[in-house]
Amino acid sequence: MISSTLTIILVINSLIAIGLILNQNESAKDAASNATNTEISNPLQNITWLCVFLELILLLVKTKITDV
Repeated sequence: MISSTLTIILVINSLIAIGLILNQNESAKDAASNATNTEISNPLQNITWLCVFLELILLLVKTKITDV
């Protein structure tokens, strides 16, 4: 039961992380095409890193649960 719940959470988190990375990629392309020299960081970058670290932690927990 817990393993299947973790799998669903991992899939959802992976999709969110991929979407955030694609969004940042499009933002970088738009910024390059505007040719502005201002360095404005994307506020979604912190959320992306949070999703990536959460993914790693959940994978470790899932591995430990399935090994038992």
